[in-house]
Amino acid sequence: MKFTAWSVFVDFALMGGLLVLGQYLRAKIKLFQSLLLPAALIAGALAWVLGPNGIHILPFSNSVGTYASILIILVFASMPIGDEPVNWKKSGRGIGEMFSNLTGIALAQYGLGMAISLYILGLVWKLHPGFGLMLATGFYGGHGTAAAVGSAFESLGCWDEALALGMTSATVGIIGGIVGGVSLINWATRKKITNFITTPSELPQELRTGIIPKPNQKPYGKTTVSSISIDPITFHVGIILIPSVLGYYISNWLGIINPNLRIPEFASALIVAYVVQLILRATGAHEYVDRSTVNRISGVATDFLIVAGMESIKFSVVVKYAVPLTILFVFGFLLNWFWFMRFGMNMARENSFERNIFVWGAANGVVTTGILLLRVVDPEFKSRTLEDAAMALVANRPIVIALTAFPPIMICSGMAGLFTWICIGGFIVLLLAARIFKWWNPGASPIHKQG
Repeated sequence: MKFTAWSVFVDFALMGGLLVLGQYLRAKIKLFQSLLLPAALIAGALAWVLGPNGIHILPFSNSVGTYASILIILVFASMPIGDEPVNWKKSGRGIGEMFSNLTGIALAQYGLGMAISLYILGLVWKLHPGFGLMLATGFYGGHGTAAAVGSAFESLGCWDEALALGMTSATVGIIGGIVGGVSLINWATRKKITNFITTPSELPQELRTGIIPKPNQKPYGKTTVSSISIDPITFHVGIILIPSVLGYYISNWLGIINPNLRIPEFASALIVAYVVQLILRATGAHEYVDRSTVNRISGVATDFLIVAGMESIKFSVVVKYAVPLTILFVFGFLLNWFWFMRFGMNMARENSFERNIFVWGAANGVVTTGILLLRVVDPEFKSRTLEDAAMALVANRPIVIALTAFPPIMICSGMAGLFTWICIGGFIVLLLAARIFKWWNPGASPIHKQG
């Protein structure tokens, strides 16, 4: 079938319908509520089963897989738009501890995931040099990073299976992160090391079903421009599209000038977005940009990205790598658990479990999972986890962006081993710095004090 604008319309209509169905199933099925599965994840699974890669009931076009590569540009272009300057003096020690926790597990996943693939799994199976990258890409990065890394490998003509494997990793990571997080919470309450709850109380109805009762419904953003002139959503979408399309053209332009200097479109868009944000603040136009609205637009792109990415997973690719992929995932969960118990719990002098359960969720998929688990043990957010995490993530962001943009380039250039040891070296340096600044205090956690 010829691909036209109508094909795009049908694809997004189908994905939109599945997202609504996914929300309905989340609201009605107890299992989905117990697992706290996002509607996008349910919709993505349905798209995979019912689409061309499954039983082929839904008439998706053959280009759905490319949507994830485009939508991730919007997500990255949204990151700096509307951000407020950070007050670093507000909670210096807490920010340092949270930065060490979030960044340490990221470097561990990237470095050790690559190491086990290159030096152990690679001895048994014939694997692509970037196979170990799929652990951190899916677990720490989530579906957005999986789309970014997969599209980068594909654009480099280096590995066309990365997107499918990354999406699989992200799906396994988020489900395992939620199930494992709830298990850790149950264990912690029995050990009496939680500070704000004594038993894992019943979650609020809106968290379980995803439906907010009318009395609790709140506006999600501010109206910064008059709808008589332009709709506020249109205005904000336009701002985000500017760095998105410029990033696309810059990436292609650099590729033409120097084919060996291929920068992913999402990375170029992010750089342009920072320039746009500087211009907005310099001209005072930032007063008309609402960060909440930008977040909602980014959230829409992410939801559709997950569905498109999961729909494009080829079952044959998953089967091909089933055994080494399973070993990599098991290693990933064990690594996250070991980090949680031996390192993370010692990277907070106060409310260590509450702050660390947030990092567990973030290290297994997305920050929103961490927030969800945090709310279970700290319903009123008294632990200052979110405040310190927000600032730590600002400092952490350049590192994560570099770990997203550069690995495909280095791996496709034959530098997989170098990248691995850079990550391991960075991990060691971070631990040393954390120890010097007393952001990591071995033996300080309530678990170790209990003996």
